[in-house]
This record gives sequence, C-alpha cells and structure tokens, in this order.
Amino acid sequence: MKAILKLTGYDFSPKKINGNEESIKLSYIANSDGSPKWIWNSQNKVPSFLKFYNAGNKSSWLFTKMIQVIFALQLQRLFFKQKKWFYTVDENPLFDCKGDWALFTSSEVSNNKAVLYANKTFYKIACTENAIELIENEYKVLKELQLAPKSFTTPLVRMVNKQIIQLSDVSINGKRKTKISDSHLKVLNEMALIKKQTIAVENWAWFRQLESNFLEIQDSRIPQNLVRKIEFLLNTVTNKQRVTIGFSQGDFTPWNQFEQGDTIAIYDWELARVDRPYAFDYFHFVIQQGALVDRKNWSSIYKDLKEQCVDSKGNCLFNNDLDTFKTQLKWYFLTNCMHYLKEYAEQEKWQNKIERLLNLWNEGLDLFFEEDKAPRELVIMEVFDSIQNSEYGALKFPNFAPEKLNEASDIDLVIEKKGAKKLLHLLMNHHLVSRVSVQKKSFKYAIQAVLVDGSILALDLIWQIKVRGLEVMDAHEVYKNNPLSPFGIKQARTIDSARFTALSSLLTNTNVPSRYSHYLPLLEKSQNVLDLQINYCIQNNKSDISRLLQFIKKNPKNQSLLYLKNSIMAVLDMLQNYTNKSGYVITFSGINDTEKSTVIEKIAQRIQKQLRKPVVVLRQRPSILPLLSNWNQSKEATELVTINTQSSQEKNKTTVASLFRFSYYYLDYMIGQFVIYFKYIIRGYVVVYDKYYFDFINDSKQSDNLLPKKLTAFGYHFLMQPDFNFLLFADDSTLMKREQEPTKNAIEELTSDYRELFESQQKRRSSSIYQSINNVDFDVTMNQVLKTLTIMN
Repeated sequence: MKAILKLTGYDFSPKKINGNEESIKLSYIANSDGSPKWIWNSQNKVPSFLKFYNAGNKSSWLFTKMIQVIFALQLQRLFFKQKKWFYTVDENPLFDCKGDWALFTSSEVSNNKAVLYANKTFYKIACTENAIELIENEYKVLKELQLAPKSFTTPLVRMVNKQIIQLSDVSINGKRKTKISDSHLKVLNEMALIKKQTIAVENWAWFRQLESNFLEIQDSRIPQNLVRKIEFLLNTVTNKQRVTIGFSQGDFTPWNQFEQGDTIAIYDWELARVDRPYAFDYFHFVIQQGALVDRKNWSSIYKDLKEQCVDSKGNCLFNNDLDTFKTQLKWYFLTNCMHYLKEYAEQEKWQNKIERLLNLWNEGLDLFFEEDKAPRELVIMEVFDSIQNSEYGALKFPNFAPEKLNEASDIDLVIEKKGAKKLLHLLMNHHLVSRVSVQKKSFKYAIQAVLVDGSILALDLIWQIKVRGLEVMDAHEVYKNNPLSPFGIKQARTIDSARFTALSSLLTNTNVPSRYSHYLPLLEKSQNVLDLQINYCIQNNKSDISRLLQFIKKNPKNQSLLYLKNSIMAVLDMLQNYTNKSGYVITFSGINDTEKSTVIEKIAQRIQKQLRKPVVVLRQRPSILPLLSNWNQSKEATELVTINTQSSQEKNKTTVASLFRFSYYYLDYMIGQFVIYFKYIIRGYVVVYDKYYFDFINDSKQSDNLLPKKLTAFGYHFLMQPDFNFLLFADDSTLMKREQEPTKNAIEELTSDYRELFESQQKRRSSSIYQSINNVDFDVTMNQVLKTLTIMN
C-alpha cells in the first residue's frame, strides 16, 4: 500500500518520523491472507470501494446492501478495521487523501497493480514492469477505439505518467448483466470484424509463444492430467491448420461492463489483442460468470454456451454449426489455459477461484476426448487432479497412468475428511457421472459413481483406518508427505498398502486377492511390531487372530473413552448398513456351455467390488428342500450335488412322476422365495441364481420334466419376480465347439424357446428386466450385464 500511494504523491508511515507529518485514519477490508484488499479514508461518507465490487448474484447483492446500510447509519468503525497513518505530501498529489477515495490492491505478483477511485474517475497504478506493459497496452487500445466508429462505449483515457493512466467512469446509468443478450452479441460481432483474418497455425505467433511458455512450466501445483490433456490436443494441431482470429477484449466478463440501453459500456482493456481465436470473448463471458459467480457445474455452463450464442432473431455467432462451435471452443480452452497456467505458476499463493477454474477446465476439455478416452478414464484423471495439492495416500495403486486402472478395480484413498467431502462434491456434480450413491460411515465414504455410459467407479475415501470398530493404522501417517508420481498420483508407501491389505483380510476372515498377494512378503522382512504380529497370524494360517486383536486394542486410540466411542460408532455404522441397503435377485439362464458359471463368478466379484453389495450364489432354486435323490445325504453333501447329477439320477418316465417331481420343487420355490427374501434380500444381499425356474418351462432335458409348458409357465405367475434375468446364448457353431452332446437342431430350438420366453416376459413385466445376451465376447457380456445392473438400480 505504501509503495502504491507513494506513486500518487503521498509518503505514508505507521509512525511519525520528523514531526511534520499529517495524520489520517484508513479503513480496510482484507484478503483471505490478511493483506488489505480495499482501503479507504475512514471519513468517507459513501462506500466508494463498492465501485470495485461486482454484485452479480444474491449473496453479493446482499453484501452490497449491508455495506450501504452501515455507511448510512455511520457505523463504519464498528464493522471495519481502522489504522492511524502519518503522511507527507508532494507538491502535485494525484488526489486529496482527506477527500472521498478508495483503493483496490491486486494480489497477483507479476501483474501487480492497483486501482484508485478518486475525483470521480479511476486511476490504474502499475507496480511491476509487466503491469506497466499492460496499462500501456490498454492506453493504446482505447485511443485507437476512440478514433474508430463503434456502437459500444469505452472509457476516456489519459496517460498520467509511465505507471499511471486515468480512466473515466462508464458505470453511470448502467446495469450489470450476467447473461449474454442481443446487445452483447451485437458488440461481439462488431469487435470480431476488427482485423479478422484466417491464417495457418504456423503463422500464428501468439499461439506458438503461448505453447512455448506452457511447455516450460515447472510447477508441481499444476494438475498433471490437465497438462496431459492440453499436450495431447497440442499434438493434434498441425502447422497448416487454418484458424480464424481477430480482435478481443480479453477479459469480457459481466464485472468489466455495464449495459446502457441498447449498447454496452466496456472497461478494463489491458488484455486486448488482435490475434485471439474468434468468439474468445463470448466463451470467456459465459464460462467465467458460470464458474466464479453462479458456481455452476460444467454441464450447466455448456448448456448456456450452446443457448446464449443465438439472439432473439435466431442469428447465431457460429451460424448454427456445432462443429464450428466446438472448434472455436477448443481454441478458447487451449489459448486461455496456456496463458493462465503460466500466470498461476508465477503466483506464490493461489486464490480459491483458481482451484475451481482448474477443475472446470479439466471437465470442459473432456469434450475433445470423447473418441479417445472412456468416461471412467476421464473421471479418474480429474479425481486425482482435484486432490493433487492435498495430502492423501492412494493405497494399492499401481504405478501407471491412473486412467489405465482395471475396470474391476476400485480406488482406496486415505485422505482428510474435508478432502473426502470435496471429492464427493466433485463426483456429484461431474458431467460424466449420472448417479452417485454413498455409504457414509463414521470413518469413510464408500462411493459408487455410475457414469453416463453405465460404467462404474468405486472409491473408498478413508480418514480413519478401522476394521471391526478398531483403529488399526494411523491415517495421518499414511497420507502425510507422499511424493507426487510422474502420473500425478500420491501413492501411499508400499509397506502401508501391505499392512492395510493384510489387516483387512485377517480381521474380516477373508483371503487376500491374488493381485495383492505380492504385498505380503514385504511384511515378512519388516521388524515393525505391528508387522510382526501380522506375520505371526499369517504363519498360523489365521487360526488365532486373538493375539493380533489384543495388540491392536492396546493402541491408545482403542482404549478408554476412545474405545467406547469407536464401539458406538461401529454399531451406528452397522445399523446404517441395514437401513440403507436393499438387495435384489439376478438369474442366469441358457443352454449348457454358454459359460454361465464363468460369467456368474466374475459378475459376483464385480458386484462385491464395484456395487459394494455382498453376493450369494444359488444353484437353480432356493434349495430349502433337499434333492429327492439325496434324502439320506447330509446337508453339506447335498450342496455339492450338481444340476447334471440331478438330471441323470432322477429320470422320470411318466407324467405322474413328472408332476410329483415338479410339485416338490415348486414347493421349494414357493417356500424358499420368502426364506431368501428375509435371509438375504432385506439385508442388502444380491442373490444370483445359476439357472432358475425357466428351465422347468423350456428345458425338459435339464429339468427332467414331461409336463406341458403352459402348466409350468402358469406356475411362474405365483412366484416373486426376480429383478434381473439374463439369458446367455451363442450360435450353434460356437456351442458345438464347446460341447459335443447337443445337436445343432436342439441348440437352435432351445435358444429360440428361451428368447421367446424372455421377450414375452419383458412385455408383461415392466418392473423386471429380461435381457438376452449373445455371449460370444466375454468382456462385452460382462460390461453389458454390469451396465444393466447399474442403470436400472
């Protein structure tokens, strides 16, 4: 502040130096870092500093009114900080500091300048060489525009000296407009014609300079995946590619203009130049307003961009050509991102708005990767970009580009709770995410994001590492000081991933997934006391985990009141699971050797991992009643009998025998469906049937049934309808290769019967899904099943 005011003719000091100084009280409103943002004479009768403020939404409008009331009631000293200063004055000061004035100071280092409102005009005061160049550019541009015929209004300008220009106030009788109007489009079209030209990229010097500056950026704060996207787009630009450029104001935003009748008064021209891409100012207006003032997500902003470019008469900036619109939007993003990323890299401390803009640019650039990357890949890239400058640790995360993560894999992040909330907000507002479900536990968020293409991204955001209500690891130790990998990931230390994997397995009595088994040898070499306990338990084949539990309970975080708190929270988490969960039934049908068993096995794993639901797999029926041929077998032995054994051992040669057999198993379905519902469904389980009642209707050989189809089909009406029913089929040549028994005609007839049955059931029962899938490509089948489950749930 002192340096700025010295340029205006005043030498300020917080204390007297020679006794000749005059005194004055100054009031101020500070930035978030404590530095003064707005400074004014405490004797001001009106809040002149509001000249610098954009009341562009309800909250800012209320702020403005509150300030005006405070000044009207002369209560400034109660609400604003004041400080007494001493000063001496030059012979020709720029303004009277005892009068009505206000000063706005910039927080940008390279473009450091201030704006003074005094004498009913504005003074721009440059404090750095870069700022001097900017105000000089503004002076030249305004002088040229004042000589040219135009429909829009610009400030009158006077060069006071090399570091100061004076500008007239164009706000009189003006209104802020937060949406592009006909007046804006008229002005934008008019400005676009100034020095408009189409040139080859190789002759576009400004673009090549931006590119060169961008590629030289060395700042770990810049999101790495955003940089990768920009670099990818730059590689698609050829020297001979043609681009339309022209005159641009450079910061064409609602807070730099006023609507006055049928025209616009525009100020702040320091970034104006003649070689920006066509429609740059249009895109900038809508995006900046949407991002920084309205706080809209990218989906809403993109909708605004497509709608506001058309005036009331139907005239469009892009001649109603979507390809032209997207091309110019791409040039806007490239030039704007490269320019500001260079500026941000030069700033020691970032304002909050920068993080919001970076996230928005990241999403906006997705538009140009629709053919190259799947939605899941793009969302993963943006998830890690959004937390790049936060402390976190990615557990068990492979050392490669994040978007290459296997579709069946989820993401475990140890992160502060406030960081978890920010990530959840990002996903809930992301344009590529159609639905988000989250289990909010006392120690983590278990998130399932269903993307626009039906794919799934599952994340665990953990701020306390707990298993069975016990804090097993220190989360802060896991997420602090993790280095950033070349792929923009802060991976947790390998030993932490090993401990997490082993403890999760041991304390829940599950096996370590094979893809994580390579972590366990690390624990064997460790002399850490916790690792020694883990190794002891593993070496004893998990037969006794009590020793490990006792060791964990000795942790101070699991004792006394903290133990009680953890226990209560564990009970609440469990109750929440029961109240929030709802299970469903899935059936798979089809001819033998359509690889149902393999599909079911993998789908069960994916449901558990990605949909976060426990799974139980049943063979053909609820099996409340034992097989007729196994009355004398134990329950355990009964469960091992396969469907094929059932067929071969229970041959029925008469209709009476078939009726008895069918009635017996139908009774099993009738009773069993209620047992399954109360045992599994209401507890949140997904019940998967490998074959179902449909075999009694269609496949007499497999079900050993001689009854008419109409009778068995009629019985289906009285059963609870499964939620999802999938028929897996393949052409006869494929099945003949897999199994020699069925004939070609039998395969074709059975497949046709099953498909007709599923089609008829789908027409009758809109509340359930009956879907036939040609199971030729295993991955395609898996994705189709999973997509159906996620979209319909």
